Amino acid sequence: MTKVDAILSRANAASGTVPVQSTSLINVTWDASPDLEQFLAFITAYTKGRFPASLAERVTLASTELLDNAVRYGSLARDFTYRLEVDGARVLVSVQNSTVRARIDMLTGQLRRLEASPEQVYSSEMERSLVPSGGRRSMLGLARIRHEAEMKIDIDVDGAEVTVRACCPR
Repeated sequence: MTKVDAILSRANAASGTVPVQSTSLINVTWDASPDLEQFLAFITAYTKGRFPASLAERVTLASTELLDNAVRYGSLARDFTYRLEVDGARVLVSVQNSTVRARIDMLTGQLRRLEASPEQVYSSEMERSLVPSGGRRSMLGLARIRHEAEMKIDIDVDGAEVTVRACCPR
């Protein structure tokens, strides 16, 4: 078994899910805080083997930022789910987790700002991330997905459950 297979097997054992080699390429749910470094190494290897280099980099960046946000801003009181899908001519990365209303409001506000002016938000968040903020965190991750990876971002909210999706052409 290769290292990548071992990582996927551990993730599947923890979640009880198995990736499907069709539209849904990877679908993993954690009931506790995952070893993100190890899982992201798997995502990097998997996407490099499946997609052209530039698309693999975009998917890896989106995966990294969305999972980091889920751990930082989510409640971790409930499961969270990572999905990588190919839907026709699009690739979709999504993370679902639970959080509090104030963080959902902050997320929707940031996404409205990004849609209105992606480059300006990216620049301002990049600057903000370089300055000590006294505990206030930048929203650079979403701006990186939108600007650097050139992926569209949308969200679904169902009570305290939030699904953030990033998608781009294949």
